[in-house]
Amino acid sequence: MKPRSHSAGFLLLPVSLLLAVIGALSFMLVQDIGTSARPGDREAERARLVAEAGIAHATWRLNQLSSCSDYSPLAATPFGDKGDQYQVALSATGGSPVTLTATSALAGSPTGSQATLRRTVYKTAGTTLTYTLATDSRGSDTYITVDTPDKNYGGSDVLILKQGSSFPLLQFDLSLIPIGSRVIEAKLLLYRRDAGSLSLSPRTVNAHRVLEPWPAGSKNGSSSADGATWMTRDGSVAWKATSGTVENANASDIPHTHYYLWGTPWMEWNLTSLVQGWVDRRYPNYGVMLRPTTSVSTEEYGAAEGDSAQLPKLVIKYVAPCGATNPPQDGIGGRIAWWKFNESTGTTAADAVGGHPGSVSGGTWSATGGVSGGALAFNSAGKVSVAHADDLSQTGDFSLGAWVNLSDRNGKRSILHKGTASNEANYAMGVRDGEFYFEYFVNNAWRTYTTAGLNLRAGTYYHLTATYKAITRQIKLYVDGAPAGTFTATIGNTPKSNTKGLLIGTTPSNENFLGRIDDVQIVASNLDVAGVATLMGGSVRIPVADTYVSAEAFARNLNYGGATVMQLKYPPDIRPLVLFDLSAIPAGTPIKRAVLSFHVQDSVILSLGLKAYAYPLTESWLEGTQNGAVSTLGATWSKRQIGPDLVWSSAGGTYYNVAAGVFQVPLGATPQRYWEMDVTSVVQEWVDGVRANHGLSLLLDFSLDSANLSTRESLRLEPRLLISTQ
Repeated sequence: MKPRSHSAGFLLLPVSLLLAVIGALSFMLVQDIGTSARPGDREAERARLVAEAGIAHATWRLNQLSSCSDYSPLAATPFGDKGDQYQVALSATGGSPVTLTATSALAGSPTGSQATLRRTVYKTAGTTLTYTLATDSRGSDTYITVDTPDKNYGGSDVLILKQGSSFPLLQFDLSLIPIGSRVIEAKLLLYRRDAGSLSLSPRTVNAHRVLEPWPAGSKNGSSSADGATWMTRDGSVAWKATSGTVENANASDIPHTHYYLWGTPWMEWNLTSLVQGWVDRRYPNYGVMLRPTTSVSTEEYGAAEGDSAQLPKLVIKYVAPCGATNPPQDGIGGRIAWWKFNESTGTTAADAVGGHPGSVSGGTWSATGGVSGGALAFNSAGKVSVAHADDLSQTGDFSLGAWVNLSDRNGKRSILHKGTASNEANYAMGVRDGEFYFEYFVNNAWRTYTTAGLNLRAGTYYHLTATYKAITRQIKLYVDGAPAGTFTATIGNTPKSNTKGLLIGTTPSNENFLGRIDDVQIVASNLDVAGVATLMGGSVRIPVADTYVSAEAFARNLNYGGATVMQLKYPPDIRPLVLFDLSAIPAGTPIKRAVLSFHVQDSVILSLGLKAYAYPLTESWLEGTQNGAVSTLGATWSKRQIGPDLVWSSAGGTYYNVAAGVFQVPLGATPQRYWEMDVTSVVQEWVDGVRANHGLSLLLDFSLDSANLSTRESLRLEPRLLISTQ
């Protein structure tokens, strides 16, 4: 017999850790097998408990490893003070899940007094991830009230909470978090818009697990057949318990209280244990209901239909099991397809996420012409054909996005088209005469939604995103991440699914895109503004200052900061100056590509093509507000600032004599379009602080050419700096 001190110390550790292991590690219990002890024998129960201790000990050892490899079995280990022992074998030496087989043997007992248990355990190791879900993208919300028990509020822009009479309902889609993930922390966050009447007493609000499914619905205080009410869970089927079937116990790990007078407007509920149960699939995820337990006058919280900065959120910190595919940590869940067009050769366009390769015909690969890497250039016969797959047909929440650079904006230029030209269609997006359109097919007709007044121009990249929210039939259009149009379809007008293929760059009616397309994405969620910005993978910036300075004798002391054009000319020497604010980009951010484009209003080209070099300025300057008048502030040929006067170290703008890029306009170029130049290297230097950002100066290469470039004072014709970090 081993000394008592030995067995009662380290050897009892697995038992003491059993509950901690169960709480800290999600595991799937597989049926215990192989119990060979005699029925009713108390030693059989003892043998089982010893084997359980072996499982706990092996699980604990497994999770002390920092990696997901080099697992080792647990050799025969004494347990307790009777000389019992266990040993544990592992089905694998790495990865997850792992099957543990624990065998116990009792001292001084017949051979049959032993037990064998098997359990499948998820092994987690690595970085803690943070996943944020909002109710407008991967969730839903509403509230129910006894004041109007047959009314639905799924379309309301607020969630109303009141003791005994109004209860918010919230649900978040956790399907992308891998089974077996260990939840470190999960917090529900609600933005309190209105605190209600004055009260100095603490207000306690519990979160209860909902026990029946419910849709949020689409109404705002009217009768509903599609969403939850006080009396029904879906507009027709009654709750098993009036006012919602919920678990009586509070689901919050930490009791929630708040006050009227102080504290952040963001209210917080700790739901770690509840979320762990949902992730483990121990019970279905029907969301939570908030119910006050103390007197609470009416309080209002932000809802999915309200301000995007006040959306309900569920923020989850977790560790995924080894080998799991984690949700995208850029906040975009539900990517269906992503054609990056970086192949540069061949006839296949790969889908980076969903396995929907496209067949390329008539298009030309542009190896360095994309937003980040390559792109696909389309002409009058170019297209990408993608075979139908069920997940490409969208009828619920979804978003479409792409970078496009038009060479001809006139007519209808299709980007995406799912279906045929007639009655077998689903959705489409493109550009028509400079305006962005999105459309979907329903009741044998297209429902088309178009921006107004954008006047998109050829020669520069724009990011176009269309989002659709099924429950409210709301369509939002974004250009370069900024809202450009919001529409609501009438009841019954919802997208129709189909089984036809998808086309990129054309339609079955040959409405062909002319220009370059890059980073086409389909997402099965309704993206908000932040999601759209993430989808872009970069940003488009307009100058914070632009002007030109002239060496003409009469113009040396004149400022042109308020002009709508920048002249580029020699002789005399006339130079544009342009400055972009990059302070919001963290130092060290890798810049995949930076493209500066200027809109050319008109040009005179007597050479084979106008060429101008962009040089980084080495001194600060002010734009000014004049249009060919003596400046009281801004830059001139002689001075970079007036009042106090600061002269250029070199007249016309002091610059670093290594070109940051080349701006070219070909002979015979069409006027009123953009032309690009690559400035990736200097933008990276500015972002990293290697070089101070004072902007760029353009110097003409050939004296007989000239051009007028639009300034930031020319609405929608401004210089554009596209920065890709994706």
